[in-house]
Amino acid sequence: MLAREADAMFWIGRYVERAEATARIVDVQYHSELEGAFPLAQGGEIDPSALWGPILAISGDAKLFTAKHGGDQAERNVLDFFAFSRGNGNSIASCVTRARENARGVREMISSEMYESLNMFFLEVTRWDVDKILASSPHGFFTQVKNASHLFHGISDRTLPIDEARAFMECGMFLERADKTARMLDVKYHILLGSGEVGGTLDQHQWTAVLKSVGAFEAFRKANRFGITPGKVVSFLVRNPAFPSSISFAVTQVDRALRQIGGTKGLPAVNRAERLVGRLRADLAFMTTEEIIAQGLHQFLDQVQVRCIEIGNAISEAYLRY
Repeated sequence: MLAREADAMFWIGRYVERAEATARIVDVQYHSELEGAFPLAQGGEIDPSALWGPILAISGDAKLFTAKHGGDQAERNVLDFFAFSRGNGNSIASCVTRARENARGVREMISSEMYESLNMFFLEVTRWDVDKILASSPHGFFTQVKNASHLFHGISDRTLPIDEARAFMECGMFLERADKTARMLDVKYHILLGSGEVGGTLDQHQWTAVLKSVGAFEAFRKANRFGITPGKVVSFLVRNPAFPSSISFAVTQVDRALRQIGGTKGLPAVNRAERLVGRLRADLAFMTTEEIIAQGLHQFLDQVQVRCIEIGNAISEAYLRY
């Protein structure tokens, strides 16, 4: 398989996952405002920085947003930045456009249904703009994005052979998922520490928002019937090996896909990418939730993000450079 083709498949997986994650995060945060989940500032209005600052931190694009909008975190500016801004490489529109461009370059490796799905995804996003979603329903737009992502992955599961092309796409998808889950947990935890509301009403809203942001709320409640606590949420989203949005599950899937690519299942690691993901997988499997919290949840999650970046770089060095 050519490095150019492998690179395209890897980034299709990452960009589609990133578009869906952004839609989930912004949608949940928008509904938190409607539900009154944030304390009111002086004057009886929600402080925009308290509402939108967290997702700017999660995305890592706070400086870019400030440069574009001068720090004005008005609802319209934030929605446009995350949904449609071409100057923001992580916006939904940018991610879908790049996924489609990569798919166009590997048409012979993916099914026609996959390409048609991505093309329809692109066309649906371009039919919207920030004025349209504010005039109708932000939730409706973000639901369309999530459903389009699910449709693409469902079609891929059904029509894409279990081969190297699929493995590279899954590497990108699950590596992106592990990183995004770690970022959401880290940022929400810092909001609570800064607010002094750990254990209070804001605490419950923020942990619920974390679960909803990764589609884990209902699954979490089925597994934990006696309330939401930070320890339980951390355990579920970091260490649960059976939930698709947990960091542990995502890293395991990256490891599996890399072993398939290298043909090293059951054998010692043959490159840096396999060694890095194997170490992270082992750490997640053998650390307890108590140990994670004791060493500092922020420090642990920050290291997970750093290690995800290192894994991505190592995959690029081993397979994707051309």
